Amino acid sequence: MNIANSFVVGALSYPDRPALIFDDTVYTYAQMSRIIESISGYLASLGVVRGDRIALYMANRPEWVMFYYAVARMGATAVCVPGAYKKEEMAGLVNDSGSSLLVTSEDLASEIPVSRDIPSVRKVIVVDEDDGFRSIRGGEKKFAPVDGRTTGDDVGAILYTGGTTGVPKGAMLTHRSLVTSAQNIAYLERQSPEDVGICFMPLNHVFAQCHIMNSFFYSCATLVLFQSFDMERILTAVARHKVTRFYAVPTVYIRLLNEPASRERLRSLKYVFSAATSMPAEIVRQWLDAFGLPINEAYGMTETASCVTFNHLFRHKIGSIGTPAGIVEVRLVDGDDNDVEHGQRGEIVVRGPNVMKGYFNRPEETAAALHNGWLHSGDVGVFDDEGYLYLVDRLKDVIITGGENVFPKEVEDVLYGHEAVNECAVVGLPHPEYGEAVTAFVTLKEGKTADGAALISFCKGRLARYKVPKAVRFVTELPKTPQGKILRRELKKMGTGEG
Repeated sequence: MNIANSFVVGALSYPDRPALIFDDTVYTYAQMSRIIESISGYLASLGVVRGDRIALYMANRPEWVMFYYAVARMGATAVCVPGAYKKEEMAGLVNDSGSSLLVTSEDLASEIPVSRDIPSVRKVIVVDEDDGFRSIRGGEKKFAPVDGRTTGDDVGAILYTGGTTGVPKGAMLTHRSLVTSAQNIAYLERQSPEDVGICFMPLNHVFAQCHIMNSFFYSCATLVLFQSFDMERILTAVARHKVTRFYAVPTVYIRLLNEPASRERLRSLKYVFSAATSMPAEIVRQWLDAFGLPINEAYGMTETASCVTFNHLFRHKIGSIGTPAGIVEVRLVDGDDNDVEHGQRGEIVVRGPNVMKGYFNRPEETAAALHNGWLHSGDVGVFDDEGYLYLVDRLKDVIITGGENVFPKEVEDVLYGHEAVNECAVVGLPHPEYGEAVTAFVTLKEGKTADGAALISFCKGRLARYKVPKAVRFVTELPKTPQGKILRRELKKMGTGEG
């Protein structure tokens, strides 16, 4: 079992079909398979062996894809370092993983530390300058491919998680995890070789890597790759390549709703999907009215190689994250790991072949996350009578105000119903009387106005009194990770005057 087998199948079945499009360059499945096989041989010539960890430190580009699958093919492990990281950040992940080789690009070469600061790294490959790789891509040279003969339990990739809440941990995703996830997504979304998808989310992240990239190549479909989101370039690409499937985070859908030209230029889309952070139900309704398509959602984590639940193509429920995906099992438990009663809130726990092997070199954290045979998510959910799961919030984000528990998402969903609200996030700030005060940070739509009193009044008619924000703070933008997740800790710092 090996996630790179997608290109073996693609080269046999659809050799001339475009696999990857980047700017004006098109790579067919036959070309990608040849390059990936040859890179595996090139890495072996540099001393890389099965089980070695190879750090990929690049923004989205074809070389990232090529090296990822070549590393997997030969039985080594791809360590996915965010291209947005600076020198100290990237060195931290490289050292934590003990990577023996580092693959990067010319634009990031200045961020590579001196060798004594990354002692495990024997060699750095700069893809723009490396003669060996350039000869492979150009077709001048071919290295004999390496067949790693991996098993499902071998680690194919390490993705780092937890960076917004503490020290990043390397989730070890096995080939079984990666392949199961790709199969699940391809089946649930009914992907086919005729599909054309677009990816501008960072490939080091589980959403882009597992949900989009791996599933598309598993389906022998075509992926149009961008380094980042650029409204005009994305709209042009969708029309030019007749993109059928669109993947983004809530912020992007909000921006597209505010762009009148998007109605005409996104006409080729047959399926849209949102992940990385919870999608407000009101935005789904607005999108359905504007485009005639529901925004499909799922629930997943880095530790589960993406998909845990999926909100069905054929019976989509607005506001839900769906039902358990494929053979993945989901339970809701209390603090003692007992199942909660039906209709009650509980922590989401997961079991299935997509779940990670553990955190790299972190046995205590692994034991805390994977105990009693289930992965504990730290997320709170509730099932309805038809088995559809609804995400309530993160356990750590619960606001305790005057002894009452407030889930920020519940308040945010109400605020999104106000015509002037563009984006919002709710946090608890220290308060001498209540312990924590429910506080909303809000950005307004262009041309719309509202003051704090108006938004508080709007909430009073729709929420229990203790859930209503005590204060509303207007900002020009909300702090986010590169994946689009709102950084609540940064909002708390802003609210308390720290940082």
